[in-house]
Amino acid sequence: MKTVLKHIQYLDPSTGQEKQGNLVMEKGKILGFTCESITDADKIFDGNGMWALPGFIDMHVHFREPGGEEKETLETGSRAAAAGGFTTVVCMPNTQPAMDHFSVLNDHIKRSRQLSCHLLFMGAITRGLNGKELVDFNEYHQPGVVGVTDDGRPVANARIMLEALLKGKEHGLLVANHCEEESLMFDRSINQGPVAKRLGLTGVSVLAEELMVQRDLHLAKFSNCPVHIQHVSSAESVAMIRHAKEEGIPVTAESTPHHFSLSEYAVLTRGSLAKMSPPLRTERDMEAVREGLSDGTLDCIATDHAPHAVSDKTNDLLASANGVVGLETAFAAAVTNLLDSGAISLQRLVVCLSTRPAEILGLENKGTFKTGADADVVLVDLHRRWTVSSSEFLSKSRNTPFEGMALRGRVMMTFYQGKISFMR
Repeated sequence: MKTVLKHIQYLDPSTGQEKQGNLVMEKGKILGFTCESITDADKIFDGNGMWALPGFIDMHVHFREPGGEEKETLETGSRAAAAGGFTTVVCMPNTQPAMDHFSVLNDHIKRSRQLSCHLLFMGAITRGLNGKELVDFNEYHQPGVVGVTDDGRPVANARIMLEALLKGKEHGLLVANHCEEESLMFDRSINQGPVAKRLGLTGVSVLAEELMVQRDLHLAKFSNCPVHIQHVSSAESVAMIRHAKEEGIPVTAESTPHHFSLSEYAVLTRGSLAKMSPPLRTERDMEAVREGLSDGTLDCIATDHAPHAVSDKTNDLLASANGVVGLETAFAAAVTNLLDSGAISLQRLVVCLSTRPAEILGLENKGTFKTGADADVVLVDLHRRWTVSSSEFLSKSRNTPFEGMALRGRVMMTFYQGKISFMR
């Protein structure tokens, strides 16, 4: 079946091309781009001058299944992803039971084949995410498993983390870490600073992240094994990663829309909806994250989509769960807080959302519009203004810090393997 998306503006960051015309898809692949009229297509959609971009790739989501299906499932999470323009996502292993065994992963991989986007998985680094016993990485020799992490918790033991890096390189798996030194996380509420003091909380020291980032960079240098730093939130972390890349240390890193859009002061108005781990930091940290995304120090934008039930997010910051949903607001948050501010260009934004994640994950046919690539496409209206209403989300959960905020930039259609997975 031949499908045409006509009257579009086209951006392919892998080639630097920006054009106007028609994008042609056939049998789930990109057939090409043309300015000529096409009459033999089975389906034709009018893009009305909007931008067609390679489908977004999120390296960090929590779909809660198994064990937390009341918060999110593979099916509802994939629908939320499609609504946000994401055609590939990587699921974290902190489920119940944890994804540390072939049987759990194999079941997920089989079930994911009929969903609204491409699901990939990270297995756990340690058995049961306990930080003590390294999983046999032979468990992860199956299509769809791209890496390992204990995300939700850090790998605190340096010897185990070093072994993981060595095993990851041996088995061709990306090794990622949630960088927070647990002894400095204190009450694990919000950033340790003026807002925490005002609310009578101890907070989480920024050193918790920075010390573990520093440790993992040293381990990567010592072993010459790649490491991926998850959800960077600190200015000093950005600076250390920048220096490490200049030294040639094999490191990649991500940050989230909430960490480049909101500071710790959002907790005063958003309460537990603005509580996550690592927490929102200072204005200086937020600006450093933006700069890191602009200059390539931070490779990609990942949502850390973490659904929670209403009962998990109470007025008690100490008792409330960490985490926010992000798939359906990520693009608009990026347009509003990065593109509109001049922090990055549209081309760089697409690199962060599509091209670079594909490179890190080794997905040769994604994140690009080259002929023969997967027909994963998102049509976006850069000028559409809208107000976030979580009641409209396709995710099961509503825990967004952007509730009621006015944003610019809207995903209008998403094509996954050449077929519509979402249309507004």
